[in-house]
Amino acid sequence: LEAETLEMLRVLLGLPPEFNGVFVSGATMSNFVSLALAREWAGRRYGVRVGEQGVDSASSPVVFAGSPHSSVGKALSMLGLGRASLRPVPLLSGREAMATDDLPALLDAETRPCVVVASAGTVNTGDFDSIDAIADLRASHDFWLHVDAAFGAFAGLSPATASLLGGWQRADSICVDLHKWLNVPYDSAVCFTRHRDLQLDVFANTADYLSHPGDDPEPIHLAPENSHRWRAL
Repeated sequence: LEAETLEMLRVLLGLPPEFNGVFVSGATMSNFVSLALAREWAGRRYGVRVGEQGVDSASSPVVFAGSPHSSVGKALSMLGLGRASLRPVPLLSGREAMATDDLPALLDAETRPCVVVASAGTVNTGDFDSIDAIADLRASHDFWLHVDAAFGAFAGLSPATASLLGGWQRADSICVDLHKWLNVPYDSAVCFTRHRDLQLDVFANTADYLSHPGDDPEPIHLAPENSHRWRAL
């Protein structure tokens, strides 16, 4: 039932089939899961399997964002990357959206792997970063793209606002919080990602009394919680 519900949400939001979802408790945990996958991706660039070997300072990513939700810094703290790994990108005048023209120089200045967090619906003003423009930079720069669409994912359901999410299908991970515009109770959110292999490496929980991950893994292998309520309901 969870798998069916997540597939319905993926189709509703117009995300391509290569995205898989997992229910989590809220946007904070969705951002946490996404950045944990980014941390694993960054480690692989240096031959480090973070889930097995632990965090290596040389391969720890630098995270760029314009007006990130406070949970992004909290997630970086919990992941051992530290809030100091979050680097601000200048904003467009009078807005909370990042000035994407400034991003290439910031990426070029880093020798460590980079993560870019794009906001799709900021907390204070509901502003959107230009996700398409950010994704276009991956033609010349190697970085993980996370879209925090906790608030703004549902703009994609209206033809009048769907363009605000242009390019989010090109992300590596996406945060969607269902208790916002879908009006469901706390606590219910989703992390979507196209990197289930990394997700299994980070969150797999193997024991004799538990299922093995396999090709169709149960949620305990995809997110921090072993026990969770029936959020699909």
